[in-house]
Amino acid sequence: MHYFSGLRPADSFIVHTNYVQSSLSEDVLKRLYIPLIGLESIAVYQYLSQFINGHQVSEPETHYLILNELKMNLSHFEQLRERLEAIGLIKTFLKTGEDQCFVYKLISPVMPAQFFNDPMLSVFLFQVVGKERFQQLKKHFCTDTIDLSDYRDVSKNYMDVFGTPKEPNHSIFNDNEKIIKTNDSLGIPVHQQTFDFDLLEMLLNQNLITREQLPKETCELITQLSVLYDIAPTDMRRIILQSLSADQTISHEDLRKNARDFYQLEHQGNLPILTEARKSEETEDQTQLSWFEMMDTTSPIVMLASISKSEPTQKQKRMIETIIEREKLSFGVINVLLQYVMFTSDMKLPQSYIEEIASNWKKLKFESSRQAYDHVKKLQKQQAERKTEQKVHKTRLRPSYEKTPEWVAQMKEGSVPVAAHEDDSLEAEKRQLEQELKNFWKEDN
Repeated sequence: MHYFSGLRPADSFIVHTNYVQSSLSEDVLKRLYIPLIGLESIAVYQYLSQFINGHQVSEPETHYLILNELKMNLSHFEQLRERLEAIGLIKTFLKTGEDQCFVYKLISPVMPAQFFNDPMLSVFLFQVVGKERFQQLKKHFCTDTIDLSDYRDVSKNYMDVFGTPKEPNHSIFNDNEKIIKTNDSLGIPVHQQTFDFDLLEMLLNQNLITREQLPKETCELITQLSVLYDIAPTDMRRIILQSLSADQTISHEDLRKNARDFYQLEHQGNLPILTEARKSEETEDQTQLSWFEMMDTTSPIVMLASISKSEPTQKQKRMIETIIEREKLSFGVINVLLQYVMFTSDMKLPQSYIEEIASNWKKLKFESSRQAYDHVKKLQKQQAERKTEQKVHKTRLRPSYEKTPEWVAQMKEGSVPVAAHEDDSLEAEKRQLEQELKNFWKEDN
């Protein structure tokens, strides 16, 4: 049994499609899809389409061609291809074996009428480009109409002109399934298994809503809305009941509107945005790298505002500007400096302390956030080691007890003989005092 072992340069690929490209489809890709998944992804889609120029199935090629002509590694190519798959522009099929082979099936982009009525695509585009640009794009694909209310249709039909048709030979319909046909794109592929329809039907049965009132198109719309707005079956039941028309059918327009209102009510009037999920295998080093890159390219004033959730004071701004001008430190170094001081000074920014550290870091010639960060971690490690040593040292020390020398006690009691002062010589008294002190420190030890 052979298993998929990862995309390799020697793996072959075949490009297949179910539609014929036109100027309209190209216009849709450029105007509506590029804002959603980026220029690189659309470039990969258009690059693959060249292999089926005039044909529906291309000749086999290897991924070495992609490496050489697109000037990108295969992991990056896979990332762009996955975006195309997620947005509904490509389906990928794989045959494993000694020689792995991929089939990339290009799917027709959603045409404008379907795109702007699709609950997911239209909302995501609106969030990316904004209201004004969204209306411009929508207007671009609108056609001028004529009011025909004052006219009557005088067109002839087929029977009036050609008469009754003769029965054709059935052989002329052979192999019709192979003829190129234009299929409506399904938009963003969302499987109905992602939504618990069994629970929804059970809840709707309590309100006498039957399965027949949920045709395929309605179920697909419910699935899209549930994914787009993260709606549970219990909440979807309430939205569906609000969307029932007088004849007990579910209005798709009301369903979209009520689902949107439900989401905006829960999210302070905002709409969902199209975001790419992070790879679960992303390493900690990659995460740190992105943090360091952000520190090196973000203004310290902007960084400070994002942490404190408020605009920095004029004094803080002047302090940052002074450090930049005087010490010539980079954004990354200053950002680490400010965060280090804030988190070790109860979120305060003492100017003299910051300027002292900035001067020291300039002498150390720090040029990036990585260097400053490593220095701070080293300091913290040294401080932790010192605290541990001090704690161990204190536990090892025995308590010290101060003892009063016997000769001092005798002096206080007045028991020192007067003759010692009168008869003994100074040298003898000195020797006695030294002996007393020796005895005292010996006892103390």
